[in-house]
Amino acid sequence: MNCNKKYNIVILNHHASDPEVGGGGRHYEIANFISQNGHNVTVIASSYAHGKNQYHYPEKIVTKKQSENLNFIYLKTKPAYKNILTRFLNYIDYMKKVSKFNNFKEKPDVIIASSVHPLAWTAGYKLSKRYNAKFIVEVRDLWPLSMYEDFSGVVRKAVFSFFERLEKKYYNLADSIITTAPYAYEYMEKKYGINRKKVFHIPHGIDIDKFDKNANQRDELLNNEINDILNNYFCITYTGGLSKSEGLETLVESAKYFQKYEDIRVVIVGNGEKREKLLEIISKEKLKNVILFDRIDRDLVPLVLKKSDILFCGLIEREAFKYGISKNKFYDYMAAKKPIIFASSVRGSLINKAGAGLTIKPNDPVKLSESILYLYNNMDTIGKEYAENGRNYVEKYHTTEKIAKDFMKVISLD
Repeated sequence: MNCNKKYNIVILNHHASDPEVGGGGRHYEIANFISQNGHNVTVIASSYAHGKNQYHYPEKIVTKKQSENLNFIYLKTKPAYKNILTRFLNYIDYMKKVSKFNNFKEKPDVIIASSVHPLAWTAGYKLSKRYNAKFIVEVRDLWPLSMYEDFSGVVRKAVFSFFERLEKKYYNLADSIITTAPYAYEYMEKKYGINRKKVFHIPHGIDIDKFDKNANQRDELLNNEINDILNNYFCITYTGGLSKSEGLETLVESAKYFQKYEDIRVVIVGNGEKREKLLEIISKEKLKNVILFDRIDRDLVPLVLKKSDILFCGLIEREAFKYGISKNKFYDYMAAKKPIIFASSVRGSLINKAGAGLTIKPNDPVKLSESILYLYNNMDTIGKEYAENGRNYVEKYHTTEKIAKDFMKVISLD
């Protein structure tokens, strides 16, 4: 391993973004840390913000200089998302434009292609061949397993056939494979014969200093209603997307079993496809102890977590989860130093591993309500212990510095 060499690194992530456009996250934080240690890093993303359904910039190519050694390049990929087809066409456009891109500050030594979608692997491999660079595949979702429940019959067969060909090709062509799922090597080894020695598990991480700074902001930055609830009630809180994977119906339904506790509230902060369904359950069950708030600015989330008492995370049963997961939410929750309830049967619960809370089976609102009341009645003992365990664990294993150093170990392998 060459630890002293300074590398020219290119990271491909369709959905990457920098703080100037309201983003950040894994690749911004990793790239920022690596660049501060003298390596040149270029992140190439699409300028289309899928969450906002708009472009960050109207120009075809925009380069945002973050520092002397870090550039973010935004490509205007088309068309805008309207459905699965237009989304896929946008992915193809990203692949084509990245494959042709050649305006680098320095000749790339390393190309890291991240599978927000696997077409980034195609573009990454083409760049690696052009520049004779090391080719690293990053797998953040196991395609096509991550879409298993979205299709059936002939459509599922066609989708799986297409993406399995990409997996087989680029897993074999890669010099190294980075995966956020701890047991993904089993899938790769069994299905494609990939040597597990070239597969490296690097989970998500968190910028602890930034989190703490945001957690200590003034309460007045939150709206009055959120402040009133968090300040005056014992709150079981969920923050994030209201997607079908998160098991939020179970959280809402659990609230009917502890309605007699007038000081307990379930707080859900976010937007997404399941919002109307959750409101329907609240109305049907006449739940006055569940409050939904719209999505808030990302930098305000740590403040909400700090002011809460118990934090909830759930995952429904999905085929891809059998190989484990790495959720950003885990690290935010642990950093907040609060006990966590994780409603999921996912293999190798990090919440159990860290001793940061309780892991229970999904889709069981009665068990969830019992778990909430157990912590409610033991916050000064077991609740405090879970909270401290989580914070200690994330500080030891999941800081941006730790994750970035793990990336550099893979990058610098001979």
